Amino acid sequence: MTTGQRVAQKRKELGLSQEALGERLGVSRQSIYKWESDSALPEVEKLVALSRLFGVSVGWLLGVEEEAAPSGGELTAEQLALVEEIAARYAPKPRLSGRRRTVVKLSAVTAAVCLCLVLWGFYQRLEDLTRNYSYLQAAITQVETGVNSQINGVSGRVEELLREQNAVTADYGVSLRNVNVAGNRAKFTAYAVPKTYVEGMWAAFYAEGGNQVMTQGADHRFEADLYCALEETVTICVDFIYPDETRQTQVLKRYTGLYGQTFPAVRVDYALGFKPVENGTFALVEPRGTREEYGRLDWSPMGIQPGPPEKTPPVAELESLRVGLFRNMKLVDWAVFTVTPGVIEEETAVLTGEQRKALDKLRQNDGGGTKSYQWLNFHFVPQEVPVEAGDVFQVAAVMEDVYGRTAVRSGGAFGLDEGWKELTNLDGDTSNTDPEGWVLE
Repeated sequence: MTTGQRVAQKRKELGLSQEALGERLGVSRQSIYKWESDSALPEVEKLVALSRLFGVSVGWLLGVEEEAAPSGGELTAEQLALVEEIAARYAPKPRLSGRRRTVVKLSAVTAAVCLCLVLWGFYQRLEDLTRNYSYLQAAITQVETGVNSQINGVSGRVEELLREQNAVTADYGVSLRNVNVAGNRAKFTAYAVPKTYVEGMWAAFYAEGGNQVMTQGADHRFEADLYCALEETVTICVDFIYPDETRQTQVLKRYTGLYGQTFPAVRVDYALGFKPVENGTFALVEPRGTREEYGRLDWSPMGIQPGPPEKTPPVAELESLRVGLFRNMKLVDWAVFTVTPGVIEEETAVLTGEQRKALDKLRQNDGGGTKSYQWLNFHFVPQEVPVEAGDVFQVAAVMEDVYGRTAVRSGGAFGLDEGWKELTNLDGDTSNTDPEGWVLE
């Protein structure tokens, strides 16, 4: 099992949601999701906190120990060095406001001047500043080489760990065979050939949230069909089970974005960035025809998408679509779609499936194409929205299909830049359509 799978297993044993676990650890639900999907590794102090909460050792969480022994609360020197090395490689870089970037630049210039003075003292025979600049460039290059060497060292170690984790199979493969949108299920076919084969061994193929298939292989090859719930991230694994009941685990393949691919490719565009913040609020204003006061909604045309299911799962028809402003994933207000002749005859907060079809027909223009109907304009009711440091604002489309499934697709994330007193774009991926954690009412 990977570190993410172990965290997910213990969380579920305690009956905690990702959001509840995040509250206990003082992190966001997105952080828990990234840990459990193995796209990020918990920081050292969070690993210690997890081990205490779950009652297991940090070594077990890291996969160093097979037994979930009671936590001692401390890492060995080797574990600490390894975790800090990997965590430092993937730690997010802090974002700086415009004024802070200016301070950093001034500091860098000051440091460069000091370096020039030191070089001037050591090399008094230099004839002019051009040669001095050459020495400075050489020093900068040396620093960059050293930093790159350290990064490459960490990357090599991470790759080595991955190779060690994937060393139990000689060959394997997974393919997505079928997606049942109505049942929100997916079928996979997987096979694996162990590096070390022992007569009488078994293989267990499984996916989180799906069935487990135990099988004995012919000619050292094991294969099985798996069925599981259609989710944003689906991880297919195999356990090789030997006659002495020892197990070796292999992650075969991780699918991301499967759930979202079964919804229309909606794109939301609304100019939250650079909105001024005064007295702890920013304003949603009455639209007067400017681009900044309207939002726009776009999606790919309806219809059958070409290609095998492995690349393009079927897309469900929508029952309704709304666009909302969210603060920390909690609804602030729903937007209003403006009148669009032939589609929306009066302003509404809910776009129906029939209106979507009408818009699709207009933009297709019976095969001729009409770009003027590519967008739907929307706006928010004028109001003052409170904002504090650390808040994350998103304008997102909330879709419900004819099977009662819900997806949320964000158009980006924005937060308060305290230096400039305005909203600014935040780094991070907002493509996940999983509705978990969003408060929609």
